[in-house]
Amino acid sequence: MAKLIDHTKANPSRLLIQIAIYLGYFVQGFTLIILAQTVSQLTGLWHASLASATTVVSAIGFGKLVAYPILGELADRVNRKKLLIVALLAYLTFFSLLPLTHTVWLAFCLTGLAGVANATLDSIAYPTLLAINHGKSNGNVFIKAMISLGEAILPVLLVVLLHRQLWFGWAFWTAAGVLIITLLIALTIDSRVLATLTIAPKKPAQTMTTKHWHWDLLNILFMVYGFTAMWLMIHFTQWVTRYFKTLEGFSVAHSQLLLSVYSIGSLTGVGIIFVITQRVWLQEATLLLITAVSALVGLSLVLVSHTMALAGTGSFIFGAAAAGGALQLGLSQFIAHNPEFAGRVTGWYFFCGGIAILVMPALTGAFAATHLALVMRNLVVVALINVAIVVINFRHQRQHGHEGLAN
Repeated sequence: MAKLIDHTKANPSRLLIQIAIYLGYFVQGFTLIILAQTVSQLTGLWHASLASATTVVSAIGFGKLVAYPILGELADRVNRKKLLIVALLAYLTFFSLLPLTHTVWLAFCLTGLAGVANATLDSIAYPTLLAINHGKSNGNVFIKAMISLGEAILPVLLVVLLHRQLWFGWAFWTAAGVLIITLLIALTIDSRVLATLTIAPKKPAQTMTTKHWHWDLLNILFMVYGFTAMWLMIHFTQWVTRYFKTLEGFSVAHSQLLLSVYSIGSLTGVGIIFVITQRVWLQEATLLLITAVSALVGLSLVLVSHTMALAGTGSFIFGAAAAGGALQLGLSQFIAHNPEFAGRVTGWYFFCGGIAILVMPALTGAFAATHLALVMRNLVVVALINVAIVVINFRHQRQHGHEGLAN
């Protein structure tokens, strides 16, 4: 402990960098679900239909799709402190202005800006935290924990606002307050420290060998998995509250709390996966298979439940399995299959996830008003696709022995 304190005193900017990044991801947890959780109020504010209002959510994916290819390059050329401040300012603009908008188009633009903020934060956070932690992934796993924490707190905050009959916009402005504090912290960071945080290659001699990319079955399947794993999470968070309130007759408070239970499950899953991968209790291909099957089981429990207890149990299992690190495990396996192209596969993987964020709200929103039950049940098909992909990967690892690359 004393050693850790001495290290922090010697590198105060490193501590500030981590605090700023993690607070940014805490707010990102709000971003991922706040539009879905306030869609009823926003529909009235914008004088729009449910389908039009949910289309606004897809702007996050649009912003990320536009930004990822550009910001991946900028992160290696522009001072990362500037990019961190840009990300925080973009988020602050979104949270400050969106509850004051009165048109769908302006809301779409602001939400797209939130997508750009997300991509900007990703482009600097992952390499920076890897460098701070000397190539270990524990810092990146904690990103997921902070996102889940934000997702867990937001529904509780909305319930409190509802019970006190307060304006829903205070939820947005609470996030804006956190961002102002984060900006003040970011401004005190020594930019020279961020500039020196780079990951040294473990085997420089490997760069002398020319490698060639090959499109094979696993490469295609993992790009599909990047899409479906993201779809599974955002589809559930988008519609589970409305599903139980509208079709199962749950109260607003109980419907909102199901999402908190899901987020608590996600945090639990992050902790479990972190320990298992750190101690190598299971191979990652096996762990990925377990998460996919468990997500299917949890989702099935949710869809057959008519009581809060069973719905909560299913939401917890689903959150732990689908949102506890399955997306990150999939990326790890994708990189293990292409160790020479880690940057390329990371970009393509999250690009596919961005397509899911863009397409899912618009597609499901078009049917949710009249076919909400079918919209939720179709999520089982997505979960089954994930199971099929990870089974193929598991069999491939058993036959070819590539598992060691992921550890």
